[in-house]
Amino acid sequence: MNTQQASLRLIFKGRLDFGNERTFEKVQLHWQGRMENYFKTNLLFKMEDVLKAETFSLVVPQQKLVGPEKSWRMTVELFRELAQYATVGYIAAWCVGDDGVQEQTFIEPVSDKVAVQEYLRGRQLIGVSGKEMEAAQALSRAIEKYEKHALAYERRGYVNYKLGNYDDAQHDFERSISFNPHHPDAYYGRGKLRMRKNDWAGAAEDFSLTTQNSLALQPIHWLARLRKAECLVHLKKYAEACKELNLFLKRNFSESDPNFYRLPRASYLLGKALLGLNDPSGAIEAFDRALSMPSGEDQRSRMECLLHRAIAKHQIGRPEYTLDLRAAAQMGSVEAARLLDTWQA
Repeated sequence: MNTQQASLRLIFKGRLDFGNERTFEKVQLHWQGRMENYFKTNLLFKMEDVLKAETFSLVVPQQKLVGPEKSWRMTVELFRELAQYATVGYIAAWCVGDDGVQEQTFIEPVSDKVAVQEYLRGRQLIGVSGKEMEAAQALSRAIEKYEKHALAYERRGYVNYKLGNYDDAQHDFERSISFNPHHPDAYYGRGKLRMRKNDWAGAAEDFSLTTQNSLALQPIHWLARLRKAECLVHLKKYAEACKELNLFLKRNFSESDPNFYRLPRASYLLGKALLGLNDPSGAIEAFDRALSMPSGEDQRSRMECLLHRAIAKHQIGRPEYTLDLRAAAQMGSVEAARLLDTWQA
């Protein structure tokens, strides 16, 4: 890799699969020709470091470099050209300055290959209400055309999860991981399935693998940390859970980041973990913070937060715990109603 000292941090991560030897040879020739006639010494990667003949792929395993903007743009341009030879994959790239992310890009195939077009179509249909079956069919056609289509397997796994086809979802996530062990979304999907089975240890491991294969610049990285913390609370590993939750809560999420709206959940889980560590005062602070944040229509989380804040207040002898119990009971908490009767008896 060519790195030059500069103020910009350049981050690349991803993989492109070209499918066969003939296409891979075209990729090599394209790189060589563009290197000789245009890019010269301005690329951040050497061909022999990222092109893998044994798998007919281009692999960039989460590289953080320092270099000038010109090298960033030329490397992105070359990867964008090479992506059109690929059947599946993506390269994500970020250009980071002193004030944060200056530019980011997501490179993927958009050619007229059937596997490419059916995958793109299926992915788009996932977001359309009532089109889940049509999405799954398109993703299945992509897999039929290229059996190692890790991204299509992952997206089909997500569709199967939404439809309640959990065994099929498990199969799809496993297949995705087998073909691309660095794709974080498949680990996250499998982790969610394990949570459904109350396999908290297995789920926590999958969420760890999600964070290991993603960057802090990606929303899924922080979502996986939150899910892992929830598993750790179930496992009664409260100190480990607090570590994950404090990292999440200290992150400055913008309102456009989906994790911004998960901050109340993180504060609630932190309160539960602190209760487990016999720190009711710290727990009350966490529950107060959770209840002060907008919760939208998630009344169940608010009910649970009121219940556990009442328990924490009761532990340190604060009589206003009854107000929280009454509020939680009115929202439908059977446990709050039971505790109200028991503690006031």
